[in-house]
Amino acid sequence: QDSRFQFPPDHVDGRRMLISSSASRVSLTDVIAHRGYHDGNAPYENTTDAYLRAIRLGADVMETDVRRTKDGVIVLHHDATIGAALISETNYADLPKLPNGQPVSTLSGLVDAIAGAGGRTKLLVETKETGYEAEIASIVRRKLRDDAVEYMSFNVDSVRALRELAPHSKVGVLVTAWLPDWDSVTWPISASALVAKAKQLGVDFVAMDGLLASNARLDALAGAGIATRIWTVDKRADIQRYLNDPRVSGIITNAPDVAKAMRDTRMASLVAA
Repeated sequence: QDSRFQFPPDHVDGRRMLISSSASRVSLTDVIAHRGYHDGNAPYENTTDAYLRAIRLGADVMETDVRRTKDGVIVLHHDATIGAALISETNYADLPKLPNGQPVSTLSGLVDAIAGAGGRTKLLVETKETGYEAEIASIVRRKLRDDAVEYMSFNVDSVRALRELAPHSKVGVLVTAWLPDWDSVTWPISASALVAKAKQLGVDFVAMDGLLASNARLDALAGAGIATRIWTVDKRADIQRYLNDPRVSGIITNAPDVAKAMRDTRMASLVAA
């Protein structure tokens, strides 16, 4: 029997499903904790502490950024540098501490912590570079089942590699208004071009910059059966808008506590209706 972390039977596709008094099933928008659940320096973003806090909160998914050190350690960090140290050219033991004094967290340590904590929170891994996707997938698979982890990247070569390496996990592509890294595509990308590229890559979802989240793009992706996640959604008005939009499958937010509370309120009203 596979001993890796898996979701309980009532957790379907990473989403909570409710049965209302009228017996209709309601699919809820995922709350995705951006770099964990953090508040300034306590805990700091992209640390194991921040992810354990997201699990305790009950976030549906938690997003992390990964990079590789000179000696091959996969670490959790958004930027390519920590202080003056370039991560890719620095051994793990020589990396500076984070601004709050903590050492940089590792993907291996996070996976161990997730497996030990239980809960229902998926891990969403964003690759910041390409070339070591197989190492990332190998670390994750030591303790987590395919349905407990998802992957995404801006880099289409990384997306293709992840799609091949993780055929049973969800894989997505990130898009933004200011990073035109796709060949032969006019930016900002049109709705039809976005759908065509997503289909070509074989992704399960598109993680879209909120600046690109027009009705035309949302309609096109929904019509093509491609899930859409919006980032980074922190304002209460935006959170509410996307929670109420059936075309949006998830919001990536630095305020997962606020988003979850607002979603719980909506959930209660739907059940009571």
